[in-house]
Amino acid sequence: MNLDPQLLDAAHKGDRKAQYALYRSCFPVLMAVCMRYRRDEQDAVAALNLGFLKIINNIPSYRRDKVPFEAWIRRIMINTAIDEFRKEKKWRELTVFADDLEKAYPEEPIVWTEPEKRLDIQQLEAMVQRLPPITQQVFNLFALDGFSHKEISKMLGMSEGTSKWHVNSARNKLKELIRSAEMNA
Repeated sequence: MNLDPQLLDAAHKGDRKAQYALYRSCFPVLMAVCMRYRRDEQDAVAALNLGFLKIINNIPSYRRDKVPFEAWIRRIMINTAIDEFRKEKKWRELTVFADDLEKAYPEEPIVWTEPEKRLDIQQLEAMVQRLPPITQQVFNLFALDGFSHKEISKMLGMSEGTSKWHVNSARNKLKELIRSAEMNA
């Protein structure tokens, strides 16, 4: 995503046309991030708008020479989604408190099987959307965004073992859903 530096400067200075042009340029990238963390499109757009406001307000802190703009806005959007999730206490699940979880679910990269690789991306996204909210969020952070269990535990205020439990739970549920989809195909 290559943006004109003057567009960023004008957007920060309050030029509404520049802000709108920036919004339109960033919308596909930001919406993809938001849809991974929100259950429906309306909530995703609300989170996107909140995150975009943070982007506009923080443009002066963006280091053009250090970080690609797309990576910078993705990080802001992920943090916004996490912050919003924390605010929604009614959606929180009970967490598992067991010291042995870290031993039971060691940190491993996710390896996709051949049937899983053949899945259509929309099918896989729909399956991930069917996961419980906190499990979906932890899975997205770990498998799609590449955060470690240590980082996830700090972001979401849970133990590393609980993070590992959620990733393992997501894997098992997704395997079930994939098997079910293969049987119905």
